Amino acid sequence: MKRAVAVKMVLLGFKTQEICDVLAVSNSFVSKWKTSYENEGAKGLLLQYQGSKGFLTEHQRDEIIFHLKCRTHYSIEELRDLIESQDGIIYQSKPSYYDLLKDAGMSWHKTQPINPKRDEEKVLLKREDIKKAQSACRGDRVEPTSCFY
Repeated sequence: MKRAVAVKMVLLGFKTQEICDVLAVSNSFVSKWKTSYENEGAKGLLLQYQGSKGFLTEHQRDEIIFHLKCRTHYSIEELRDLIESQDGIIYQSKPSYYDLLKDAGMSWHKTQPINPKRDEEKVLLKREDIKKAQSACRGDRVEPTSCFY
């Protein structure tokens, strides 16, 4: 946006120093994008970054996602081992694995199918306590200590 605004201000007759002050850019910035606009038009102002090529091909990625969808849970370590054994690729950072799990509809936060520490009796008692507290708050007489709101 700053590129386009700088060029537009130049075309409207603003001085370079005024443009620099308003947009908080340098003289060379204004000059560079003015020249680019003159040579290439509006396309010259677009971002030219294309990104890098991924390590996995589309086919490899689809195979891994299909494999992940067949399972109820998957750990990052298991996924790393799978990709290394099938494709010989080891990602340097975990977000690459997180993205694969996300694309397969899984969360890396949930690597276990159930919570091993969950005690069903305690859960039911807590739910009852919450219901009692909420019903007390809805009654005619509200006691501030029993309400959660």
